[in-house]
Amino acid sequence: MIDFLTAHGALSPFYAGVLRASGVTVTASVAAFCLGMALGVTLLIIRTLCSAPFRVLIRLYVSAMRGTPLLIQLLIAYYVIPSILDIQLSPMQAGILALACNTSAYISEILRAALTTISWGQIAAARALGMRTWTTWRHILLPQILHRSIPPLTNEFTILLKASSLLSIISVTELSTLARNVNLQSNLPLQVFAATAATYFIILFCVSSISRAVERRFAKVLPNAH
Repeated sequence: MIDFLTAHGALSPFYAGVLRASGVTVTASVAAFCLGMALGVTLLIIRTLCSAPFRVLIRLYVSAMRGTPLLIQLLIAYYVIPSILDIQLSPMQAGILALACNTSAYISEILRAALTTISWGQIAAARALGMRTWTTWRHILLPQILHRSIPPLTNEFTILLKASSLLSIISVTELSTLARNVNLQSNLPLQVFAATAATYFIILFCVSSISRAVERRFAKVLPNAH
């Protein structure tokens, strides 16, 4: 079994670089998700509170991000945006930007769906108590929205992490890039991609465990949030 997994040393380059490549995959995914979450919350608030022209722009943005392939968005972020704005973006930066913009559209829809499950009587009560709009969102709405969105947000992060394999297109040396390079050197696709799949599974299993822990934590803080 060990000989199969190591292929008598032929897969040494994979095992030597798997931690670094996994780190790049996780770093890019976490950074993109955090940026996407911030942008998604902003999109939700603008779409809920602002006037009709802003809501139309937000809907167009969400439709554009969800209706075009992530691969095209990556290429635009890496080749088009730097030339238009006359800025320099590394492959990693361009990849994170594209992933963040893409996931923000999905996150905003997830949060909007969660918002519809909250009784608007809570907002009326907050207004009756003299609470400002931002205070209402910060202390009443957003905690409940995030709590109710944990399962779909976990699923979105899972999709995002697997989609990060597309970063290899713009020369980011992440997990799938390492697997492809080692496979070209060793010509052992079964062992290489089995080891790669196992690595992705371990990462996502850890993510699911963290998600369950966070959900339990929210449940203690907001016991009546359901």
